[in-house]
Amino acid sequence: MFSKVVIGLMVIGSFAWSMSASMLQTVSKNELGCIKGLGVKRVKAIEEYRKNNQLNRLDELLNIKGIGKVILKNIEEDRKKKSCTNFDQVDKKKKESKKKDIKAE
Repeated sequence: MFSKVVIGLMVIGSFAWSMSASMLQTVSKNELGCIKGLGVKRVKAIEEYRKNNQLNRLDELLNIKGIGKVILKNIEEDRKKKSCTNFDQVDKKKKESKKKDIKAE
């Protein structure tokens, strides 16, 4: 009996920690940047998809170019990278790069 309860709690716990479609609809780009396999381009593609479509199921992400089954599984299991993509720094670097290009002309 005890083992059945423990197994039941483990199963419930594993679902509690997985990412759902509703969570993915509202998660920030910095949080997405922490998921293994999601870099700047894929996160921007997800954001663009979210603007035009309501995510009802995670497998709808397979409609986005560059997202396959492996990355979908990483999202479902919320697998983290060793270092997250910081989009504030990425945006800042782009602005600095544009300023340098303008000065060079």
